[in-house]
Amino acid sequence: MTAPAAEHPDDRILSWPELFGPTYRLATFTLALGIGLHAVNFFVFATLAPAVVAEIGGLDRLSWATTLYVVATIVSTAAGGIVRARFGVRRALLIAILGFATGSAGVGLAPTMDWILIARTAQGLGSGLLMANSFGLVRDLYPPKSWARLFAAISGVWGIAALSGPLMGGIFVELGNWRWGFFAMLPVCLIFHLLVHRTVKPSAPGDPGPLAPVVRLALIGAAALVIGATGKGWDAVPESVLAATAAVLLLGAITWERRSSVPIFPRDMFRPASELGAGVAYIFFVSFGTAATAIYGPYFLSALHGVPPLVTGYVVTAQSLCWTLAAILFSGLSVARARWVIAIGPVLIGLGSLATAIFLPAGPLVLAIGAIMLLGFGIGAAWGHVGKRIFDAAGEADRDRVTSVIPTTQSLGLAFGSAAAGIVADRVGLAGTPPPEVMAEAARWVYLALLPAIGLALLGALRNARWL
Repeated sequence: MTAPAAEHPDDRILSWPELFGPTYRLATFTLALGIGLHAVNFFVFATLAPAVVAEIGGLDRLSWATTLYVVATIVSTAAGGIVRARFGVRRALLIAILGFATGSAGVGLAPTMDWILIARTAQGLGSGLLMANSFGLVRDLYPPKSWARLFAAISGVWGIAALSGPLMGGIFVELGNWRWGFFAMLPVCLIFHLLVHRTVKPSAPGDPGPLAPVVRLALIGAAALVIGATGKGWDAVPESVLAATAAVLLLGAITWERRSSVPIFPRDMFRPASELGAGVAYIFFVSFGTAATAIYGPYFLSALHGVPPLVTGYVVTAQSLCWTLAAILFSGLSVARARWVIAIGPVLIGLGSLATAIFLPAGPLVLAIGAIMLLGFGIGAAWGHVGKRIFDAAGEADRDRVTSVIPTTQSLGLAFGSAAAGIVADRVGLAGTPPPEVMAEAARWVYLALLPAIGLALLGALRNARWL
């Protein structure tokens, strides 16, 4: 293994040049590539989807290609710690990249939409394992005081993916062959495979243990699948009923997890009064409360302000870039100063959300865009430091389980937040071709309705930083 954390008795914050220097270069590239494959794939498929439908049809099921991918990602991310403990770090990463590569090849070869759905599910299973175990590399390969900086680097990878993913997909569309957008990932998978062999030492498999966690994973997957079904045109089942059913399934899995002698996650994950549990609450409610921009931002910018479609995408990307910028700017703070940033971050998110609710419906446009960027900046300011404290609080006993915590919580928060925003928009009357006043009301309320979640995120942040 390259420079594991245990070999750093001084445990200091590594500089950015050091992360890309001789000692850590391969480790950093491995981490970035593991996260980047998942992130770029997410944006590439959205860009290639129209070309996919134009060739093989299946428009009525296209949205399920993303839903099944997300559900599979959530389930496999949650299982990441189990797979890591059972097979060891290196084997877990190799299993993940094999699943991702198999799914990518399957999508590229797909003759029908049904094939696409199966392949995207396989791709999602590999992608979730890849993301969870890549997060684990932060703990495995770097000194603890540098973990916040590594979370900032992960945010940077997402920012790069948000910029490059649509561009890469657009290039393959222009070349007239969307399939190569997925085949092109295979050489990158091979590079990742080789990097894992260079940076991660093999380890003996762990105790297989009982199969009880599988049922809990199934409950989490069922909750994700039901929440993903909202907005799919199931007129016989109201969206609010689907959302409530998903919440019951997820709460059932959480209750079982808290009482289980064979946990999937760290013991304190679902105890909000603990430092780890408070950090999890922050991750979930921030993801929940800020989901509206990714879902409705481009639509409102285009419909209410006449912003061209290409530009709307980059306005939403600006939120991710501000997230990345803040994460990098604040990644080197001391513990004492980091506590202040953890507290201030959710306040900035709340102010950004409130300002977006005010300026997005009626303008001026520059203030609406500024509000969206402030929202992203607030997320990035606190995110890495909360993540570090989650890893710290887990301790050595839960070092395998904690790798799944952040990506699973974030994905679930985004899924439930997207569903909540969709329900609010539907209640306001956003359907078909609504008049401008209805669109403006929807733009206002999808942000205002999610503000209480930002308040809960603030509470979690304060507890995580031990202000409360």
